[in-house]
Amino acid sequence: SIVREAEEGTLPRLFTTPTPRTSILAGKFTAILLALVVQVAVLLVASSLIFGITWGRLPSVLLVSLALTVAAAGFGIFVMSFVQSTRQTGPVLGSVLTLTGMLGGLFTQGIPNVPELFDVVNLFVPQGWAMRAWDLALAGAGPSGVLLHVAALLGMGLLFFAVGALLFRRRFA
Repeated sequence: SIVREAEEGTLPRLFTTPTPRTSILAGKFTAILLALVVQVAVLLVASSLIFGITWGRLPSVLLVSLALTVAAAGFGIFVMSFVQSTRQTGPVLGSVLTLTGMLGGLFTQGIPNVPELFDVVNLFVPQGWAMRAWDLALAGAGPSGVLLHVAALLGMGLLFFAVGALLFRRRFA
């Protein structure tokens, strides 16, 4: 919606109002965050009911889910700050998510003997921290066991949002 509003001229008009740009983008961030919270909740509940998956202790699952949604929403704002048109949205999102997913270990989780370099590289993308947090939650870790990973995801999400907001500010200056 951010890219579409930029193309239609709605977003640049919003940025001419006295409302700070960061507040406008924070509203977009909140909308994305709420949609992600609903999606994650539906997926967790449905997978538990349909497939009998035990995700771990409820407090840990809630913390990891919240951190995951903040990281995803912030990362989305960051990635969208580089997109210039709706035609670019699919290819850019697809390639960025595929690349960061591979670096984060989403595609190598069940592969034995993955080079140790991946254990370091995946710390630079949110997917790597999310995978580690979910592994701990699934293993039954309590909230204190997932706290470092939750903090990393929250920090990455907020950092990505801040950088994305700065890039949008420069773009619509």
